[in-house]
Amino acid sequence: MKGVEEFAIECSILKVAVSEDMQNCSDEGIQIYGGMGFSADAPMEAAWRDARISRIYEGTNEINRMLAVGMLVKKAMKGHVNLLEPAMAVGNELTSIPSFDTPDFSEPLSEEMDMIKKLKKVFLMVAGSAVQKFGTELEQNQQLLLAASDILIEIYMAESAILRTQKNIARTSVEEQKEQIAMSQLYLYSAVKIIQNRAEEGISSFAEGDEQRMMLMGLKRFTKYINLPNIIELRNVVADKVTGENKYPFTKA
Repeated sequence: MKGVEEFAIECSILKVAVSEDMQNCSDEGIQIYGGMGFSADAPMEAAWRDARISRIYEGTNEINRMLAVGMLVKKAMKGHVNLLEPAMAVGNELTSIPSFDTPDFSEPLSEEMDMIKKLKKVFLMVAGSAVQKFGTELEQNQQLLLAASDILIEIYMAESAILRTQKNIARTSVEEQKEQIAMSQLYLYSAVKIIQNRAEEGISSFAEGDEQRMMLMGLKRFTKYINLPNIIELRNVVADKVTGENKYPFTKA
């Protein structure tokens, strides 16, 4: 049981993320089928129902969202996870002059990993400030917990995709992994947009005046791309692969 408890946060994150990805995929499948998508004669009708129930069983996604952040905060309060010190370091960074050095992004997906580091600062800024403000009463602020959880989930899933793609690049080549690189970049781009929105909601729920303005400036700094990816081109890379093979082509690791 201790092994299960050790990864309870990751389990909650994956339960939410995977079940909602399944729902989104089946919904897009219905759209592709058109009117037949609603018919039991087509496979998407059953796929959508099967996907929809997964957001309810094994604990609803709303419960798992609150559990993910709630368990992390409890570990921090007990001293099992160092959350407050990194959060305070991010707070100090907000009041300092940012670096204007140009990072070295010569390695594949290095800019994306740099963005992941900055997104983690967003989570620390929001969650750390919330813990400092509400302490043990944070669990009573469910909307704030849900916002922080969405930030945590998007960071976890985006980083996992990028790390897996980097591992595949090392095993094969950049050219062989160009579609996986494109998908990782697309997911991160979407994650940044979600994090921007949820962080704004969270910050505005507990910060006011100068504190709020400083945190919103930090949010803008930590979610800003140095080189904005060409989203349309990346989508075309993935679409060309699928249409070229006329099947789902990403079954290999």
